[in-house]
This record gives sequence, structure tokens and C-alpha cells, in this order.
Amino acid sequence: MDVPLPPVPFPVPFPVPFPVPFPVPFPVPFPVLLPVPFPVPFPVPLPVPLLPPVPFPVPLVLLDD
Repeated sequence: MDVPLPPVPFPVPFPVPFPVPFPVPFPVPFPVLLPVPFPVPFPVPLPVPLLPPVPFPVPLVLLDD
């Protein structure tokens, strides 16, 4: 599946060492402390250290080819 990457509509305050194959409709106010091999089938069955914790559902728009 060869999908062009959309632009990220906000500044990312940390290096992202991988392509993100979907738009992220919210700012990420914490460091991402693990590499993420996308695409990821959600929910993510592994611990993700979030600082601070996110007390709401995170809407992720996955591209369905």
C-alpha cells in the first residue's frame, strides 16, 4: 500500500524517527519513548508511557486502502 503522507497540522515537539501514515488530529504533549512500526492495529497491546496520561479517547484516522 503506497499512500502519500499528509502534512502534520501542528508542530511536533520531538523527533519522529518513523513516517506517520495518517493525520494526527491533536497535539502530542509528551515525548514518544518507543519506536512505532506503523501501521498499528489499534488498540495497542503494549505499554505506552504517556506523560501526562491522556484521560480521553484518542481519535486516530487510519487510512483504509
